[in-house]
Parts: sequence; structure tokens; C-alpha cells
Amino acid sequence: MPIKKLAFPAAGVLAAAIVVVLLVGLRDGDGTTGLRIEGQVQNFVVGDRPRPDAQWRNENGNRVSLTDFGGKVVMVNFWATWCAPCIRELPSINRLQAELGGDDFTVVAINIDTGGEAIAAPFAKRLEIDNLDLYLDPRGATSRAMGVNVMPTTVVYDRTGQEVGRLEGGAEWDTPEALALLRWFIENSG
Repeated sequence: MPIKKLAFPAAGVLAAAIVVVLLVGLRDGDGTTGLRIEGQVQNFVVGDRPRPDAQWRNENGNRVSLTDFGGKVVMVNFWATWCAPCIRELPSINRLQAELGGDDFTVVAINIDTGGEAIAAPFAKRLEIDNLDLYLDPRGATSRAMGVNVMPTTVVYDRTGQEVGRLEGGAEWDTPEALALLRWFIENSG
């Protein structure tokens, strides 16, 4: 009889421990070891959508797609001049590109204003966005192809063009937690 009394509490403790481990694993990014999703990026959702077949234009009018950034982790951010949260986060995205941009990572900030470059370029200049190239999607084809439903939306792709996650809504992208999240994908992306 004493064995049965001890077995039940031990099983309860074990079950509680398993629940805690599962909850911590899910909060830390779908159970991925070392991936921390907290603070400014706490709403980042890990996902695995395939690379969309989408193109947008650069400020010279040339077509650009994710394949042009092959081998890099790419953070695609959709913004507009009429979107207050977009405007709040854009300077931090500019600083993020200055900090992490290079051979392994780049930010692609795509403006979706229907007025295109005539609207976006002066606005970016006024905000002193000097580390980001100007990309344009005035017809919204790219944002639709990438499943954007909320402004701003930021989507992160691994080196193969596979979506690894997204954040709908604004964030400060140069905070320690945001930098740690992106560095994790840079270091762990195939």
C-alpha cells in the first residue's frame, strides 16, 4: 500500500514537470533549442511557409525577388507612410540593417504606398533612412503573395528562402531581444 501512495504523487509531479517543459519549449520558439521569443518580438510566430513567387521593384524600377538574396537570412518588412506603427518601427529597422546587414543577413523594407517612389522616397529621406534600399510594391502583389494582412508585417526567411516566422504589428528591431532572435536564425539557418 505505501508504494501506491508514493506512486501517485510521483506521477503527478512528473506530469506537472512535463507540462512546464512543454510550455517553456513552445514559448521559446516551437521547441527549438536556444530560440528565445520575448520582449519586443514576443509576438513573433514561428512558421514554415515556402518561398513565395513574388517580385517587387527597387527605386530604379528593376524587378527584385527573394532569390536575389540567396544564401542570406532575409527580413522582409512591409511599411507605408500612412501607417503610424510602420513609421515608429522604421528607424529601428534602419539601425538593425546597420548592425547586422552584410553577407549573412539583410533587411528588405518594402513600401506599399500606391503613389510608389514619389511618396516613399521623400518620406524615407525625411526619416533619415540611410541604411536601407528603397523597395516598392504599389499594387500590393508582393504583400498579398506573402500573406500580409496587418500593417506593419515583418517576415523572416532562411538562407534557402523558406519562411521561418513573422511578426504582425510593430516592434523595435534593434533591441537586444530582436537582435538575439535574428542572430539565432543567422547562426542556425541551413
